[in-house]
Amino acid sequence: MAAALQSFRFAVRSCNCRHISPRHVAKSIGRGREFSTTPQRWLAASIEEIEERLSKAAATNRDAAEYMRVSKETEEELAALEESMQQEEEESRQRYAARHPPYVLPLRRKRLKDTFMNMGDPEPWEEEGMLDDDHDDMTSLAHGELEQHREMRHYARLAAWEMPLLSKLAKPFHPPTADMPLRFRYTTYMGEQHPAEKKVVLEFTPADMPDLTDIQRDKLRKLAGVRWNPEEDIIKMSCEMFETQAQNKRYLGDLVDKLLEEARDPTDTFEDVPFDTRHHHFKPKLSFPEEWNMTEQRRMELDQYRQAIAEKHKQLEFAEQLVDGIKQIEEGLAKQEPIRESLPDMLLGARRPGLKGKRVSVRR
Repeated sequence: MAAALQSFRFAVRSCNCRHISPRHVAKSIGRGREFSTTPQRWLAASIEEIEERLSKAAATNRDAAEYMRVSKETEEELAALEESMQQEEEESRQRYAARHPPYVLPLRRKRLKDTFMNMGDPEPWEEEGMLDDDHDDMTSLAHGELEQHREMRHYARLAAWEMPLLSKLAKPFHPPTADMPLRFRYTTYMGEQHPAEKKVVLEFTPADMPDLTDIQRDKLRKLAGVRWNPEEDIIKMSCEMFETQAQNKRYLGDLVDKLLEEARDPTDTFEDVPFDTRHHHFKPKLSFPEEWNMTEQRRMELDQYRQAIAEKHKQLEFAEQLVDGIKQIEEGLAKQEPIRESLPDMLLGARRPGLKGKRVSVRR
């Protein structure tokens, strides 16, 4: 049996068979030998190519060795640096722990059971670890006073240091001329946001409007309607429809231009329309009477009247016809004393404040 196997091995080795590739393989790039029965042969490389490849491999090996050496040194330096940083961090943590020891809450004792023996005693666990209360803190009212004082000091600093800087922005006052008949009034709340800030009020007098005749001025007053004050001859109107003061002012200016344009329109002058003043309440203006003014003649008349009254009183006093009020009061008090003495004791005792009457029940 062994001889048969040995002969089969020699037969297989002597057989020159073509290598059979697997069923599914990747095709090589390039042209292959499709109808050849001999194995594929490659061209042998020259000595120069082999030496060039060997030199490249040697250079690559040197670069790899240099890279490995540098990376190893870098890793060693990083490890040493990390170790030193960890050591410094541990030392700083120890120093901080030595300077600032952690706060440890005091251990509270167990609350004792309420019995007859400890009734009314303060509980030790309630006031343990607490600071003594000196009752020296301020009340809420005092804190409010301090807050008001701080606010006053703040505005005092503004008045002392920042208000003088506003003098640089001051402009000289120039009274309005005849070319500026419109007067606008604005409202500000000193930095606060308020819905009434956008309101603009316009006032003007029809007599000050230029290039208008008397008939046109009367027409302007009639067109203004309830916005015309007949006593002061002033037309007043306001606007707060828009978000800003400039928009409201622009609207009022356009409205005045439209009124002037309608007043100058010669098609209808409104001369047949009377003035309507029902919207205005005319208040009576009282003046001091001329008869009440103190003059020299009036002063002399008053002096003479007072002297005549004084002489009349003297005459009545001499004739005992003048009524003396003090004497009349004394006489009235003297008449009441005999009446009080004539009252019985029973009635006087019942009127004493300390005594009370007897209660009597009545059956019905």
